[in-house]
Amino acid sequence: MRFFKSIGWKIAIWHSIIFMFILSLFSGLLYMIFSDSLTDEVDSMLARKGDMIAYCIERGRPSSEIENYMNGLPVSSGIEKEEMYWQVEDGQGNVIAASQNLHGERISVSETLEKTENRIIRWDPELNGIPLRAMSLPLITHQKTTYRITVAANDRIKHFAIEQLRNMTIFCVIGFLGIAIVMGWLVSRKTLQPIQTIITAANQMTATSLHERLPIEGPEDELQMLAKTMNGMIDRLEVSFARIQQFTSDVSHELRTSLTIMRGEVDVALSKDRTAEEYRQVLLSVLEEVIYLSDMVEKFLSMSTETSNAKQITLKAIDGNAMFDYLRNRFLPMIENKRMELHVRTAESLILHGDEDLLRSLFVNLIENAIKYTPEGGTVVIHAKNKGEFAQIQVMDNGIGIPEQHVPFIFERFYRVDDSRTRSQGGTGLGLSLCKWIAEVHKGTIEVHSKPEQGTTVTVSL
Repeated sequence: MRFFKSIGWKIAIWHSIIFMFILSLFSGLLYMIFSDSLTDEVDSMLARKGDMIAYCIERGRPSSEIENYMNGLPVSSGIEKEEMYWQVEDGQGNVIAASQNLHGERISVSETLEKTENRIIRWDPELNGIPLRAMSLPLITHQKTTYRITVAANDRIKHFAIEQLRNMTIFCVIGFLGIAIVMGWLVSRKTLQPIQTIITAANQMTATSLHERLPIEGPEDELQMLAKTMNGMIDRLEVSFARIQQFTSDVSHELRTSLTIMRGEVDVALSKDRTAEEYRQVLLSVLEEVIYLSDMVEKFLSMSTETSNAKQITLKAIDGNAMFDYLRNRFLPMIENKRMELHVRTAESLILHGDEDLLRSLFVNLIENAIKYTPEGGTVVIHAKNKGEFAQIQVMDNGIGIPEQHVPFIFERFYRVDDSRTRSQGGTGLGLSLCKWIAEVHKGTIEVHSKPEQGTTVTVSL
């Protein structure tokens, strides 16, 4: 049953049906043309025979002479002499002359006659069960006597020829149908061979062999476009799998590092009796790692939830001035603790379009990073302005900066310029990755310009 469900078999069947339909139309047309041609040929022969009898009557020959003359004439090729019939009737319907093979019988007139413009009548009677093709000529008047001439011929030739044509047509249709099915199957199999190649190659692909690609062969047709499209999909899957593997590896590394630190601290603390202050220091160290893991897990959940609902984000107009006033008040305690300065400069009318919670999370991460990596007494500046159809927000600091070779990679998950320094600051390496995603989902951009010991400027365009 699987064979009959294949596309190749369906193409072969449809090809055969269409071919059968066309062949049937052609055969029907040929049958009608051939039948009409045979009928016309017989009618022409009957008309010549009738004209000869009419000629004899017009010449005034008696009935016996007409019979002798007509019965002695040869007939047309393809028909026997005994298969030609004729009779002459007077005005009272009496047969006054007839062919010998009628043997006293007469050709009966059919109730349904085919009349032509010149009043020649044609019909298909029977004589003793023999099918005939008959013709009656217009009435002839000679010496005040009216005559009707009727000629007929055995219709077996026509019926035999038509029957032979019908049998031959049926045989040809059946034969050509079989040929059409076979040819359709071979053509479809050849045409669909690239699909089978693609199926075989795709079935051999696994998560560990995504570097392989489907073969692209043959002309620039739909099958090649299909292979290219699927290869493009595999490219994206390979990148996604690579990111997942890298993400899993990074998460495993982060968890293992923190757990190793906590286990080491606890093992050292339990190796011998300690003072209360020493136990306190161990607990603080463990608490620091717990806070770090908690922050990392929280950001994991935030990233997975928000990125999975990217299409459900609701964009609306947001008062940018009010948002940055809120952010300034939020970070004011951190600024005072580090004896820093925070300057917020915004346009008089700053309207942002996006998801308020996501944009707030974006700027919280940027400002928090600026405060973390700026030493005491430093300055953080937030400058927001309208620039054409975009709103441009810059978060600037005069902190420690980022080495140039690290700048291209800081938006990657878990990437850290200095691992020990970042962990001591409570960073997870996920904040900037989340910031980049938020900017992109709002069809915006985020750029970083930094110089070591001079500071960093992060520019967001929305």
